[in-house]
Amino acid sequence: MEQIELNFSHQRVFLTGNSLLIASLILGIVMTLVLASTGSVFYSIALPAIILSSIVACIFFANPLLNLVVVIVGFMVMASNESGFQPLEIAYAGYLFIVLTVWAVRNVILGSTTILVDRTDWALSIFLILLPGSLILTFLFNGDFRIAASELISLSLLLIYFPVKHAIIHYKAGSKVILIAIIVMCVGVSLLNTFNYASDLSNAISLSHVAGARVVVNDGLLMIGATMSLILLVYARNPVSLLFSTFAMVMTFSGVIMTQSRGSWLAFLVGSIALVLIVPNRAKLKIFTTVSIVSISIILVGYVLIGPFLNVVIEGLIERFGSIYTSLTQDLSLINRFRESMTVFEKITLNPFIGYGPGVEYLFYDIVHQTTHDDSFVHNGYIGLWYKYGLWGLGLVVYFWYSSIKLGLRAFRSNYPDYWTRLAGLAGAVPLIALTISALTQNPFFLKNYLFVFALVAGLSAGAGQRTSLDVQKLRPL
Repeated sequence: MEQIELNFSHQRVFLTGNSLLIASLILGIVMTLVLASTGSVFYSIALPAIILSSIVACIFFANPLLNLVVVIVGFMVMASNESGFQPLEIAYAGYLFIVLTVWAVRNVILGSTTILVDRTDWALSIFLILLPGSLILTFLFNGDFRIAASELISLSLLLIYFPVKHAIIHYKAGSKVILIAIIVMCVGVSLLNTFNYASDLSNAISLSHVAGARVVVNDGLLMIGATMSLILLVYARNPVSLLFSTFAMVMTFSGVIMTQSRGSWLAFLVGSIALVLIVPNRAKLKIFTTVSIVSISIILVGYVLIGPFLNVVIEGLIERFGSIYTSLTQDLSLINRFRESMTVFEKITLNPFIGYGPGVEYLFYDIVHQTTHDDSFVHNGYIGLWYKYGLWGLGLVVYFWYSSIKLGLRAFRSNYPDYWTRLAGLAGAVPLIALTISALTQNPFFLKNYLFVFALVAGLSAGAGQRTSLDVQKLRPL
């Protein structure tokens, strides 16, 4: 087995760096007090804030695992439904790519660790390396380079897979920290959705508006959060873990319900069924009990919060859920997406191997809006990948997807002594299984929320699998 060497581990360098950080923090506080005495708003607030922010950033970058947690939890600012680019989103995007760059320099260029461990990593790496070359296809097929650039920037979020996987393998508490960070991020997104849902209810002018109130964003992210929270709740081993996972499950599961996204409901159901089939018999009954208790808890909380409107909301949800069966033949929106897929597939048959490239539009008659228009977005994730990147792109991504699931399940079923590593493998693999369903009607390779959380759970699953198979002689502390 290959031994994994750790870089930047000299005690003297570590102590010197900590001393410099502490000295910088003290200096920043002293400067803040001195400049505050001048009475100038800029010197007393802005300049010290910049100095202290720089010191905090140095502390984060000196602790890669902490930095990664901040990136994961901080993704909540990208989950808003406001149009255009918001200042917080721009700041977060800049911070994210700085973190990825520093991680790459430290571990890929200067480090001695092996980043590409198996064919799972190679599949994603080859796909990402070939992506810029797909702009040649955009040029050949008269695509929109602005749309193409936006698509490639979104796909670059898949790079977070490598730091996540690396943290799972090389840090003693990496599995636990990353798993909890992802769930915390999903809970935060659920809280944002809850405020939006409450706003929809408060602005409703009739009971029909109350019954139809929904939040149409973050459905896939919340579905994954609910699935992971369910796994954590089923395997909770102490009161703190039980309390945290219960709260997370209530928030994320109710968040999925509020989206009224039938695709996400079905995906969560498929993920739950997969979980029942995977776990030992003693855990199966606990899953049914857990889902029942959480559902009752959500109803009770809903009664306290919205009281007389609860019956109307539940009736609307039941009607929405009951329409799943008839949606294939009666739902214009879903039928429209199937027609869209068939239109794109006809173009794929003319060029199945290399694809058309990002930003290339297709002509489509929309039966919902009754208009013909050009569009580059394909709701079916598999068809969308095939259309833009040909069989090579579809094959690489599907193989990466399948291999990540396989590694996660292997970690869960192994005899590896670390409980959190095995749990991380399961908590990564099951959401990836659920995503195979939602990808049929919602493209996870175009929307930034889907892409980011897809990369996170894939890194969680693959990292756990690789950690159980590698001969890790040393693990970094937190």
